[in-house]
Amino acid sequence: MNELEQLREKIDEIDGQLLPLFLERMQLCSKVADYKRERGLPVLDAGREKEVLQNKMQKVDDPSMLPEVYEFFSALMGISRVRQTRELSTQKERLRIHEILESSRVKVQNPRVCYFGREGSYSHRAAMQYFADGKLFRAAAFEDAFVCLQKDQADYAVLPIENSSTGTIAEVVDLLERYSYYITGEIDIPIHHCLLGVKGARLSDIKTVYSHEQGILQCRAFLKTLGNVRCEACHSTAGGAKMVAEGGDKTAAAIAGKQSAELYGLSVLAENINSSEVNTTRFVVISKYPEIDRNCNKVSIAFTLPHESGQLHRLLACFARGNLNLLKLESRPIPSKRFAYMFFADYEGNLMDDPVREVTDSVIEGTQKFKLLGNYRAGEMKE
Repeated sequence: MNELEQLREKIDEIDGQLLPLFLERMQLCSKVADYKRERGLPVLDAGREKEVLQNKMQKVDDPSMLPEVYEFFSALMGISRVRQTRELSTQKERLRIHEILESSRVKVQNPRVCYFGREGSYSHRAAMQYFADGKLFRAAAFEDAFVCLQKDQADYAVLPIENSSTGTIAEVVDLLERYSYYITGEIDIPIHHCLLGVKGARLSDIKTVYSHEQGILQCRAFLKTLGNVRCEACHSTAGGAKMVAEGGDKTAAAIAGKQSAELYGLSVLAENINSSEVNTTRFVVISKYPEIDRNCNKVSIAFTLPHESGQLHRLLACFARGNLNLLKLESRPIPSKRFAYMFFADYEGNLMDDPVREVTDSVIEGTQKFKLLGNYRAGEMKE
């Protein structure tokens, strides 16, 4: 037996000693869960965990081992929380997840679908491709689409939520959290912006460019090549195209898709003017009601955390322990509170599966406020 094999044998012996102690610890954690259930106590006691970690660190003589000791006991307490969470089945938000699953409806046939912008916009295109049997109508503003859902004037709304070049569309995310509605689907649309002008216009004529603010942002590099042009934001890309067509001014142009050029009788002055060659917008389908079935494979949540050291780290560890792929994590300021933030996360999974639900339960335990934004089928690229 060589030296490496001898070392590994000793490690195996130590692991053999650790295993029964670990199992005994988990049994005690179950008893702690029973105690907390009877008294309505939360799983997470951040003060207690901090105290335990400090005590353990004080007992370490070798300073070089402090990071490993901290990680070891942090992970151990995280595993204990997961077990306690699994056993505390009366937790309020956990029951809420169960209620959402129970109340999920089947998809509406021949639905009324509200999309943002005008006919010919990218949102219109996304709505047409997602709802082949839908009765489509437009909303002039993002919140107007939510109001249509609120008043039962629409079964679904289709809105842009993220662009691969410019990031999240904050207003839509904020509205989704505020109205407490659900994402029931998504579709990815490739964006090929063009500069559109009236018949006879040339690039050298253009003094003013109209588009949605996202369209302007996504074409910044091209706009700089035009020299001293003024950019004016409007409600949608198609709305800008309609404005240019109706104005008949050769010095005005719009950033929009080719579909808008065909629809409003405009000329394409320049094609593919996006700053990024790979420019894609993610559109979400929003409903007042959840629609969760076995085909769903993506979860979106919103939450706030206590202002305490290590809270985000502990929450992220839930995904690692559950072997769930975290797709996205970002924060947004809470307007009503100073320097407070709402977190938004996407991860893979179906809440009908026990492992995914258990990870979600563990996440809930570490949050101050939690909301399920949806469990739905991840979008596929549509040309």
